[in-house]
Amino acid sequence: MTIEDLPDPSEEGVSLTRRHQYFISGSEDSVTHSVSAAPMPSEYEFSFFDPNDTACREILFNPKTSVSELFAILRQWVPQVQQNIDMIGNEIIKRGCNVNDRDGLTDMTLLHYTCKSGAHGIGDVETAAKFASQLIDLGADISLRSRWTNMNALHYAAYFDVPELITIILKNAKPKVYDNTSSLP
Repeated sequence: MTIEDLPDPSEEGVSLTRRHQYFISGSEDSVTHSVSAAPMPSEYEFSFFDPNDTACREILFNPKTSVSELFAILRQWVPQVQQNIDMIGNEIIKRGCNVNDRDGLTDMTLLHYTCKSGAHGIGDVETAAKFASQLIDLGADISLRSRWTNMNALHYAAYFDVPELITIILKNAKPKVYDNTSSLP
């Protein structure tokens, strides 16, 4: 299901409550958000988003910045983004995103991105570990796989060599999660 597949509230018999269930954290159905480019401040010197920059923060905290745009920011493999996974992820959740919603380009969930963001040398292990625990507490499904890579959260944590996240995932996983292999070599 993509965001475009949501019921139109103008259709007869579709209540506003039914439409908004898709935007409430923890709602039953997750969605795949459309693909978008990362928003950037006008006349910006850098080619990447920096949540520590005032102009970027204005975009990040602007309620009109879409979930799709926030996922596009998470796709940027730069320390400025990866070290702020919790800040960006919480903005996605504040917009009513289901904890298991997916990025339309990568098919990754917030937990997948969080397991990547703990990578040594680019991310922040402590921030990623705390945010992963928060996502799991909110109902993140550890077993979900990205259809792009066929990897689940445990696979991402192992691929990016983040033992702290591996531990968190394993403590919360059912045997079927760690008995499955990834299709990557």
